[in-house]
Amino acid sequence: MTRMNKRTLAAGVGACALLLGSSFGLTTFAGKSDAHAADFPSKPIEVVVPFKPGGRTDTVARLLGKKIQEKGWLSQPFVIVNAAGGGGANAVSRMKRGDTDGHTAVHWHHQMLISIAMGLGNYDLSAFRSLGYTGGGSPVWAVRADSPFNSLEDVVNHLKKEPRSLVEAVGIGSIPHFVGAMLAKQGGFETRYVTANSGADRLRLLLGGTADIALFAASEYTAQGKGLKALVYFGKERLPNLPDLPIALELGYDVSWANPNWWLVPAGTPDAEANAISAALEKAIADPDIIKYFKENTLQPYWVPGAAAMEDAQKQLSSLKPIAETIN
Repeated sequence: MTRMNKRTLAAGVGACALLLGSSFGLTTFAGKSDAHAADFPSKPIEVVVPFKPGGRTDTVARLLGKKIQEKGWLSQPFVIVNAAGGGGANAVSRMKRGDTDGHTAVHWHHQMLISIAMGLGNYDLSAFRSLGYTGGGSPVWAVRADSPFNSLEDVVNHLKKEPRSLVEAVGIGSIPHFVGAMLAKQGGFETRYVTANSGADRLRLLLGGTADIALFAASEYTAQGKGLKALVYFGKERLPNLPDLPIALELGYDVSWANPNWWLVPAGTPDAEANAISAALEKAIADPDIIKYFKENTLQPYWVPGAAAMEDAQKQLSSLKPIAETIN
């Protein structure tokens, strides 16, 4: 892959920036802490979403917040605050105006890990406390429906014989870029890149013949209907909506990308308050209405507790760093 300097990369990246929450120690007065926990939440919980309204991250935050309020699992509602723009800088600014008493949270996904891997944000995972994953969705690697390639191995074999002979539509520093790069590293092949900063751009370039391969969210792929042919899915299990589509892991490539709905608070958030939000989120993702929505939208409903989610994210980050080194 073509190497890029960090200045060039930063200009084209929609990398995500998150809050460096202040790390305050828990009070040593148990009675005071318990009193705070009993009153929690004492006001609406502000959930910052670093995107415009309407996308998956925003929609899931609103759905779960509505369910939690409807069921009374927390005494105060979630208030979703969209802070899009600036590659996450606006979200950072909004989060900095928050607090560490449990009334400020962020709903994000693993684009954050890409930003950390590339060194584009002035933060690391130690700045955050993980509340947990509430399900997620994995992407597919697809070609045009009339492509001569009918399997991932067809593409890999072709690129090994003719390196860089196929064009991949990606946004530099984006999830499609990194997932494709991880697969290329595992498979020992190389593609050429054409810039595409959104799913709509990738679709246009692929269907128009400018690109040969592109990555799409599974929901984008199924919604498209005609014109595309999926070669591999990057989940850890086959997708029920696409049962015949193999996953990269079963084809011998140690590459997966769950892109979970990740809930975080500043690192100094006390145990009781963090646990209260986590408990509500765990109930919400198990609600039949939420499960139905997820399955209908090619998403997978599951719960991963905070500590386990952080451990998973750290492992994912370690797989991203070698890729980032090739483009920084």
